[in-house]
Amino acid sequence: MPPRVRTLLLCLVVPVSGGAAAGPAWVGSEVCRDCHSGIYRSYFATPMSRSAGSAAALPSGAKFDKAAFSDSRSGYSYRVAVEGGESFLYFRKNDGTIDARRKLAYFVGSGASASSFLLSVDGFLYEAPVTYYSGAGEWRFSPGYDRYSYPFLTRAIAPGCLACHASRLQPVEGTQNGYLDPPFLEGGVSCERCHGPGGVHADRMRAGDRAHGSGIVNPARLDPERRDSVCNQCHLAGDIRVERAGASMANFVAGDRLSDYAAVFVRAGESGMRVTSHAENLAQSGCKRVSGDRLWCGSCHDPHVRPGPAEKAAWFNGKCLNCHAASACTESESVRRSNNDNCTACHMPKNPAGDADHVVYTNHSIQRRPGASRTAASQAVLLPFGRSAPGPRESGLAYAIVGLREGSSAYRTRAFGLLREALRTNPEDPQALSYLADLYNGRGDADNAVRLYEKLWSIDQTGASAPTVLGGRQMEQGNLEAAIALWRAALRANPALVLVRANLAVALLRTGRPAEARKVLEKALEFNPAFQGARDLYAQIPPPRP
Repeated sequence: MPPRVRTLLLCLVVPVSGGAAAGPAWVGSEVCRDCHSGIYRSYFATPMSRSAGSAAALPSGAKFDKAAFSDSRSGYSYRVAVEGGESFLYFRKNDGTIDARRKLAYFVGSGASASSFLLSVDGFLYEAPVTYYSGAGEWRFSPGYDRYSYPFLTRAIAPGCLACHASRLQPVEGTQNGYLDPPFLEGGVSCERCHGPGGVHADRMRAGDRAHGSGIVNPARLDPERRDSVCNQCHLAGDIRVERAGASMANFVAGDRLSDYAAVFVRAGESGMRVTSHAENLAQSGCKRVSGDRLWCGSCHDPHVRPGPAEKAAWFNGKCLNCHAASACTESESVRRSNNDNCTACHMPKNPAGDADHVVYTNHSIQRRPGASRTAASQAVLLPFGRSAPGPRESGLAYAIVGLREGSSAYRTRAFGLLREALRTNPEDPQALSYLADLYNGRGDADNAVRLYEKLWSIDQTGASAPTVLGGRQMEQGNLEAAIALWRAALRANPALVLVRANLAVALLRTGRPAEARKVLEKALEFNPAFQGARDLYAQIPPPRP
């Protein structure tokens, strides 16, 4: 019998933003340079403008004296090196059975706190297991990778993972993580991400046509919800973000309302610090609760300028003093002197991020009492954040994603009822069908799971979860050719599904195609050299005759 096919959990993340859909022309940041040269120069010196790029040019400051480390639990050693103008990841099992390298294709993260790296396999992007942490000046596992007992090379980079680090992405339709070459046209947050597509504006300004408006968005002049949406497209993560039915963040442009595209959920009672939890933390602050919509990101930050280390304290102190009198500070002179009279050192300290080791981020909850701590309380309740106003569908998907990700029966139970209710309203919602099928499968109800996967496959043949499971059912029934066709479809969406590859290889062997089976397994071992099942099966196939 072939190895058991596992149901795939395709993460419902926020897809690409910026230029993916038809509409106003996206022209690129270079077009802004001629008329806005000063802002252009200052902005493109900020970390936000250079948060992705080719790994051939690693982020400035990355050191290699600590570019090697070992993991005693898994028995693997890792090393990063630059050779011939290219960057490589080396990994070796301590017993010598595995010794390999992979080229690092791109980096994401400006290096202000950390930089992670992407592998490219046939145009599909995956996160590398190592990250450079700038604060510590060392290389360690990427967040979440320390849980694996082997070099995990198949974490797919969906457009939503990349959208906040790069602009004008070029995803391949019908795949989870396939991209054109190059995968993005601008390595950072472009001008148009905050100001909207620039084609109309550039044409009007060249023609001297100001009578019909500028054709560009100034976030500060928008109503509060649309204004905040510009920043929150990346700085509001919540515990989970779910796209609304029929909506895609690929179509979000500055001036739109984020709540029209996605519902954002936070965990009840939780106030911990996460990498992209700036908006949630600010909402907890007394400053925000008192000021309401008057206080927003732009009250303290100028996205076009990053104050230097010597100017930073005075810069942000000035922002605080717009609302607070200096005499309001009750700390002793010695405490104030020890913090260099820096308001943020006391009230917005750097805290560790709960979802990323080795990094700290500014706590935007603006603690009134310096040193006050907040305790994160994890409850099995997800609450909509801001103006999300989710229905059963969005809530059900949120509970399903978190429940399946964390193995929480309480979350899965909530999701099950909500998704069944959502499908009564819209029985052909692909995402609701997919996640409810996963939940049925987790309950051991294979018949209902297959029924939903069959319906999903009949209306949407771009995903991998339905053909993966349906291929397994066909294999069990002896329909080898049908299983092969379904598994090949799953691999077109995500070629790194090594369990699917192992099952496909078994089916190919049973139908007398050993050469094809060898190629399928070779690719599986390229994605996961430690996959013992694929190694054993590969060893059983006679080598091709000379």
